[in-house]
Amino acid sequence: MLHYHHFEQIDSTNAFLQKQQSECDIRNWVVSADEQTAGKGMGSNSWESEVGKNLTFSLAADMSFLPAERQFLLSEAVPLGIVEVLDKLLPVEKLSIKWPNDIYYGNRKLAGILINSTIKANMMDISIIGIGLNVNQMQFQDWPTNPISLKLITGKDFELQPLLEQLAEHIIIKVEQLKSNLTTIEQDYLKRLFRYRTWADYEVDGKVLQLLMTGIDPFGRLQLVDEQRTLYTFDIKEIKFVL
Repeated sequence: MLHYHHFEQIDSTNAFLQKQQSECDIRNWVVSADEQTAGKGMGSNSWESEVGKNLTFSLAADMSFLPAERQFLLSEAVPLGIVEVLDKLLPVEKLSIKWPNDIYYGNRKLAGILINSTIKANMMDISIIGIGLNVNQMQFQDWPTNPISLKLITGKDFELQPLLEQLAEHIIIKVEQLKSNLTTIEQDYLKRLFRYRTWADYEVDGKVLQLLMTGIDPFGRLQLVDEQRTLYTFDIKEIKFVL
C-alpha cells in the first residue's frame, strides 16, 4: 500500500525522503508538493514548475531484490509506468522515452525523472524516485529542453491528485515486474525509446555526428553506430541529442 504525504511547499521531495530514510521506514511513501524551492533535474539542473500547476513528487521503492549492477533497469521501469498512464491521455505515437528516462511528446520534454539509490553490499536497497510532470502549466522559459505540458497538448485542465495516484500505482507495478520479467521491461523500453533505430544528429566532444541508435548496454549506456558501423558507447553527459 502506498502512503501519500503532501506539502504546500518543500525544498525538494527527494531531499525530504533522503532525510527521513535515516529515521524511519520510507518504503512506499509518496511525497508531493505544490512548490519545490530547490527541485532538481538531471545533474545540476533545476526543475521549472509553476506553483500548483504540475506534479512534483517522489516515491520510495524497495529495490533490495535487484543486483546493483543492474540498477539501470529501474530507469527503464519507471518511465514505462508513466507512459502507460499517459498513453490513455495523449496520442501514443508521439510519446517516447528519451534516454535515459525523460518523457517526450514529439521533440518536447513532458516529464523528467531523477533517481537516488542506496546500495548494500552488491544489492540495491531503497531508491527514491523523483518525478516532475508538466500538467497544467501554459508558459515556460525558453529552455533547450523545449518543455510542453498536458494542457498545452490537449487544451484541458487535469486534476492533480488522481493523476498522481495513477502514476504512483503504475510505477510500482512496473517495479514489481522487475522481480520476474526483466526481459519484458528491457524490450518494452526499447520499443518506446526516442530515436531508437533512427539516424539522427548528436553532439560529441563539440562535434555533431550522425549516428544510428542501436540499443542500451547492461549498465545503461547508450549504444550507437556510424555509417561505417563503428560502435560508440556513451554514458550520461558524454553525448547530447541535437533536437
